[in-house]
Amino acid sequence: MVYSTAERVEIIELFFVNGKCANQAVNVFNQRYGDKHVSRKHPVRNEAVEVGVLGHMVLEPITSTRQLATSTGISATSICRILKSHKFHPYKIKLVQELNEDDFDRRLHFCELISQRATENHNFIFNICFSDEASFSLNGIVNRHNCRYWSDINPHIFHEAHTQHPQKLNVWAGIFGDHIIGPYFIPGNLTDETYLQLLEDFAYPQLVDLVENNPDYSENLLTFQQDGAPPHYALAVRQFLNENFPSHWIGRRDPIEWPARSPDLTPLDFFFWGHLKSKVYSTPPGTLEILRERIVNECR
Repeated sequence: MVYSTAERVEIIELFFVNGKCANQAVNVFNQRYGDKHVSRKHPVRNEAVEVGVLGHMVLEPITSTRQLATSTGISATSICRILKSHKFHPYKIKLVQELNEDDFDRRLHFCELISQRATENHNFIFNICFSDEASFSLNGIVNRHNCRYWSDINPHIFHEAHTQHPQKLNVWAGIFGDHIIGPYFIPGNLTDETYLQLLEDFAYPQLVDLVENNPDYSENLLTFQQDGAPPHYALAVRQFLNENFPSHWIGRRDPIEWPARSPDLTPLDFFFWGHLKSKVYSTPPGTLEILRERIVNECR
């Protein structure tokens, strides 16, 4: 059966007026147009049903096929066939980071500065300790397998995720040349006091020991990098860094400014955390103690 444009629009209207129930929409349509009776024996081949399914996905593209099947009475298999026949694809939602207008220029300036120093001294980057923190939740990595966005074109949709969870470990680590510094397990959430204690009792002594006992490192080039997290910007933290890394530390509004929202510039965010989590969560850890032990072993 072929329907006019006006009849197609009416079918979609009936679908939503009747609580998004395709069967009810078909009944009302059949009552109005007896000469264009729609059979419900084969709803998959029903243009009215197809238009209803497509109309629903256009207006609410994050609806799952199971949810639509429950609300319409059409099988999930039939819904998938309808969507695929019209070239709808279940796109995965990706997590992205918001950027501000001036972030691009600040990133470019940082890259040019680091490139210049690396050109002047080939060991410059090797002597930078890149550092970062990450949370390891007991329930593992965010699973987006069942999260889809149905559309006939890629909408590039994203979703903001909240990673705070009570059953987790907060971990600090550094990459210094060809060494991993850490892991260091932060008690509770990161604060000014806990971060300063981390630097004084763990990070700085580790770096000094490596520099003194390894000829590949240079004390004059030793540089410490951190991002712009609020605890990193505390006055006591900056005083400590100025005393122990004079003019040789990278951070927020400091000797070498670290551009905000730059997770792709460090080897930790670019590679280390993702690789470490893929190893740690290869099988679900049963307890926080097991999770902690796996992190230590994989870092080794």
